[in-house]
Amino acid sequence: MQVTESVRMAVGAIRANKLRAGLTLLSISIGVFAIVGVAAAVGALTASIDKQLESLGRSTFIIQRDPAFEMGGAGDRRPQVTLRQAMDFKIRFTAAENISLTNFIGGVVIKFEEKASDPTFFIVGGDESYLPTNDYVIEEGRSIDPMDVQNGSDVVVIAADIANKFFSHRSAIGKQIKLNGYPYTVVGVLQSKGAVFGQSQDNFVLIPITSASRRFFDEWGSSVSMAIRAPSIEKLEETMDQAIGLMRIIRRLDIGEENDFEVITNESLSETFGGITKYVAWFGAICGGFALLAAGIGIMNIMLVSVKERTREIGIRKAIGATSGNILSQFIIEAVTLCQLGALIGIGIGVGMGLAVGALLGIVAPIPWGSVGISVGICLLIGILFGSFPAWKASQLDPIEALRYE
Repeated sequence: MQVTESVRMAVGAIRANKLRAGLTLLSISIGVFAIVGVAAAVGALTASIDKQLESLGRSTFIIQRDPAFEMGGAGDRRPQVTLRQAMDFKIRFTAAENISLTNFIGGVVIKFEEKASDPTFFIVGGDESYLPTNDYVIEEGRSIDPMDVQNGSDVVVIAADIANKFFSHRSAIGKQIKLNGYPYTVVGVLQSKGAVFGQSQDNFVLIPITSASRRFFDEWGSSVSMAIRAPSIEKLEETMDQAIGLMRIIRRLDIGEENDFEVITNESLSETFGGITKYVAWFGAICGGFALLAAGIGIMNIMLVSVKERTREIGIRKAIGATSGNILSQFIIEAVTLCQLGALIGIGIGVGMGLAVGALLGIVAPIPWGSVGISVGICLLIGILFGSFPAWKASQLDPIEALRYE
């Protein structure tokens, strides 16, 4: 009963001092939001990354010139993985279940009849394995085939954004479009995959990598990526070792010389993203900690002012039988109540932010219950620690002197 009454009195005190209490609640909410909000956003981002990496497959790895994430442009000093090298690798490497060759160019203008796009689309130069390797599905027509790649045919498969822009009310199959001025015949249309990280996955065209190299990538000179699928997850390491060995031979690297190409796996990408998100979460926690420290000082100040303003009330309570322990617990409960109200607001906003980020990324964001529990616990400690001194001062007031206070 005493706790319930103390909570009721705490809420009444907050209502009576709306501005001071509001500023304190704001500082607590900001601190908790920094902890919970960042954790929720990081959780949503991690879930989205894991979902995207699943499409790569646990038994698939990539060989390319540049690291997935690089600092200082070290990859630029390496020789390109040329189309000639990549095709040589694909012919000679027999340990893989599937090999897909890819290169890209952005800022492409697409034109059909008199209608032209902004330079926001990009070209994928790929082979017959590109679509299944990247989980794209043909909605109409066909994909490019080995003969298209062998002959460097001027055929194109268009993604959903291009189909919707130019062919919303008619079939695109057999129509001729121009890519940066070069004519290509549409042979297929892809189903939409939506957006990831706020970026469309349907804003590209796929043409044979040989045609892309001839028209857009300086023949045989553009750096090519190779997605290689091992026969099974158990044979991944063995397949990678064999692929690295063959690639070193093709690149003419001497024994003891470092690889001048990167081997990227699902796990390595996940670890890299995990390291980045971990530091982001720690940064949010540190910022939240400083905000909560400032909020604790604010709570102590507001409670000291409250003790001063309620001196006569304290005297009356002591005169009718309240003990120093009753007064002490009342003011500590008030401080804790103030902290927990701020925590609830911060948690609500933080979880809402995580859900919003998840919706933006097209996933259901997990609620960071660990961060929520930690925030509630920290706010409980702040209420007790920073509310103890004002509560002690209130409990030590002499009832006679307190009753005389005006």
